[in-house]
Amino acid sequence: MHPPAVWIYNVAIPIFGSLIILAVSVDAFRKRQLTWAWLFVVCSALVWWMETIGDWGQELVYSPRLSHYHTSWLPYTTPNDPYFMPFTYAVYWTVHAVVVLALAARLARSRGWTLLRAVVVLSVPVGVVWDLTVETTSAYFGWWTYNPGFGPEIHFARGNQPLLWPMILMCIWPNLIAYVAGKPQARGLNVIERSFGLGRMIRSPRSEEVGVGEPGGSVAPGDAGTGTLVHRWAPADPATDPGYEVVGPRWRFEVARFGAWMVTFQVSFFVILCIPLVLLRLVTGHDSVYVP
Repeated sequence: MHPPAVWIYNVAIPIFGSLIILAVSVDAFRKRQLTWAWLFVVCSALVWWMETIGDWGQELVYSPRLSHYHTSWLPYTTPNDPYFMPFTYAVYWTVHAVVVLALAARLARSRGWTLLRAVVVLSVPVGVVWDLTVETTSAYFGWWTYNPGFGPEIHFARGNQPLLWPMILMCIWPNLIAYVAGKPQARGLNVIERSFGLGRMIRSPRSEEVGVGEPGGSVAPGDAGTGTLVHRWAPADPATDPGYEVVGPRWRFEVARFGAWMVTFQVSFFVILCIPLVLLRLVTGHDSVYVP
């Protein structure tokens, strides 16, 4: 495997990924809260260590021309574990989530569906197109290849691209994790946070008591000129207001959120991707010269 333009993965992607991580970190610091972008980018990056397990199961090998190391402490691992992986994961899965959620939201509005139904319907076409676009391009250039791989494949001079396995799994995990994380601008807790019981740490936003006729006050029907105090919800900035107030120390809530997201990403990635990939190779007795 002698792929061209290895600088893309050895230099450009680590730099670009680092800048994205820095940008979302600065944004979270300014807003004094862990934003959707920060949580998704960081949690995506931190599942990178399981890539080598899945690669062993699917018999994927990276070109030795890509800067790499070897994860010797894991029972199932590939010879070449590229350094670019966490930086790629940070951007790759986040962009996928933004795209599928945007498409799902539009489909849900036009059809009157729930967001879940729209994501399920889009999971196969988006997953297939996404996987073929990235994976096939990489196999064509020889940045990595599946050798021998499972099932039907596209064969190029520098690499092979499977058409069924692991593409089936790639239609599941990325779309599932996008759905449970929720839309970036959604207000309230998402599926992950509700599942971990974070609702007990928040309450609905307080209303303001404002006198009629005071700046910013609202007049209820029939109250004009009476001087009655009425309730008005405080104005919310969609970019910064999550739609709830935290009860207790903010740092405790943010640590709990980060923990919930981390556990969800780590466990779901291992169960949905790593276990099936490794299990199929063990059950079938499949072997690879390049990924022993």
